[in-house]
Amino acid sequence: MRTITVGDMMHVYGCFGAGVDYTVRLTACLTQTVDPQTLRKAIDQTARRYPYLCVRLCKGENTFYYEENPLPIALLLTDERISLNCDAVNYHVWAVCCAEDRIHLDFFHGITDGTGMYSVLATLLYYYGEVQYKITEPGNIQTADTSASEEELDDPQEHLSVAMRSDGMQQDPPVFEKAFHLKKDGKLTVGEPTLWDIKIPEKAFLRFTSAHDASPGTMISLFLARAIDSLYPVRDKKIISAYVINARPMLGAVKTFHNCLSMALLSYSDRVKTLPFSTQCTVYRGMTFLQSDADRIVPAIAENARIIKDAARKAKSIEEKKNLFGQMFNAGEDVITFLVSYVGKWSYPAVAETIREIWAHPSDTFGLMAEIGAVGGSICITLQQHFNEDTVREAFLHQLDENGIPYDVVRKSGIDNALFPEPEIS
Repeated sequence: MRTITVGDMMHVYGCFGAGVDYTVRLTACLTQTVDPQTLRKAIDQTARRYPYLCVRLCKGENTFYYEENPLPIALLLTDERISLNCDAVNYHVWAVCCAEDRIHLDFFHGITDGTGMYSVLATLLYYYGEVQYKITEPGNIQTADTSASEEELDDPQEHLSVAMRSDGMQQDPPVFEKAFHLKKDGKLTVGEPTLWDIKIPEKAFLRFTSAHDASPGTMISLFLARAIDSLYPVRDKKIISAYVINARPMLGAVKTFHNCLSMALLSYSDRVKTLPFSTQCTVYRGMTFLQSDADRIVPAIAENARIIKDAARKAKSIEEKKNLFGQMFNAGEDVITFLVSYVGKWSYPAVAETIREIWAHPSDTFGLMAEIGAVGGSICITLQQHFNEDTVREAFLHQLDENGIPYDVVRKSGIDNALFPEPEIS
């Protein structure tokens, strides 16, 4: 039995409290058709490197917990949406699917975040590429030749202490202003979640972002804010986006597999709106830089960890924990307009030449999200929303058109991240 640690607690209890299938589907489109037999062997080798992820989520009388799962990680020959933690996948919290040139890695976000998931995907592609692409050196990819270190297994949020003010009192929690809300303020109609996969040539986009003092992630954040502003130019609230930050370096825990994320809030205020476009880009990058500083990240995560520990102590039953953490899980609903996550350029060169595209399809946690990756000469953007109207996505494409950025909408579909039903009491 393995308990749920502080860094993962809100994610596990919160997703069930909020009624969200909190999973991610990472899809690597390869340069060749996938061979299922080779992939099967690669999955088994990958599982040996990450035994701490080969678990089943269980439900006791008063708590969720993980138990070791010796059954093989499932391989399903399909593009369809699957379910995790059930009989069809040997009750594992992750599984692999494939079809034609596509490998899908379906993962429960409650056990790890994007950094952890991409690490597993890189290991899987390395073992697959050893046979199919004759790759001989893993480079920075983790393989079964080395076992997990204590730092990899440790949750740094278990050990953080809350900073005190100079007068000895505890720091006050931050106060967030309400953001422009696409459903309440923009009158968009809530519907089934859908996604658009949009591909942009990397060289062309990087030339553009560099010329305007931006990164791909801050540029997409600004384009989405400008798109929403073009639809709703008169507002009482600011357009505020959340930009996901990997907090591992700030916490001195670069190897941890646990959820370890923070966010920068980027405000498209009236003052920013009046600035020239290049200056807007500089402002967005500056806001991201300032909010990524360890002096801001560490106290914020420490305070969040304190709140989570207090909530876990007060909530005795699973239902109480679900209610409390479900409120935290949904806390961003009124303080951000949309969310952007950019994992950066694919960081595992040993297998980079085997991949044409990479897509991250998230769970339905916000009204509007952009997931961004870069590989094979392309920037791959998934825009996901749970509104019927396509006005925001079309306005975003208009931003690309206005700025001469080529793109291709390669897919429009419903969401395909895995279902993750709440376990029954064991």
